[in-house]
Amino acid sequence: MADHRVCRRYAQALFTTAQAHDTVLSVEDDLNLIVGLLNSDDSFNDFVVAPYTGRDEKIATLERIFSDRITALTMQVLRVMLVKRREEEIAGVRDEYVKLRREHGGVVFATVTSSEAMSDSQRSALTKKLETVLGKKIEAEFKVDSNLIGGVKVAYGNYILDGSIRGALSNLRDKLRHDTLKQQ
Repeated sequence: MADHRVCRRYAQALFTTAQAHDTVLSVEDDLNLIVGLLNSDDSFNDFVVAPYTGRDEKIATLERIFSDRITALTMQVLRVMLVKRREEEIAGVRDEYVKLRREHGGVVFATVTSSEAMSDSQRSALTKKLETVLGKKIEAEFKVDSNLIGGVKVAYGNYILDGSIRGALSNLRDKLRHDTLKQQ
């Protein structure tokens, strides 16, 4: 289980150093590559987080795998995390790093849920509309939920914009209920 505070500290140090060396996006790509491999390859994940594998062996193996694929900065952070027995926090560090990059760049992350898969033009139009409304750049993740009757739901920060038919019907039901209680 990842410790949020530890992940935030590692990510903050990594982000600050990446900014100084102008490698913010490269480091994020590196972290995405590593976490993607950890998530997709169970044997690699077991090797990295296994307590019975020696630190030196883990470091040597990761250097062989990643030395020509990732930045030296990312490799150094991996070494430090392995030495400090923080292997399980790698995915958490990546998540916190992405949050820091978004905060620094004034980017809002939104999850867009629709009843059917949206075309590229629909995605682009919705993203542009959200950027206009919010006045910030949007990074969106698009999901499909067959339980929605139609329309879309957009969740960002602590807000949910419910433009689904189910949401409209729910709002209508609540309004009718409120009006009925008000008349009594």
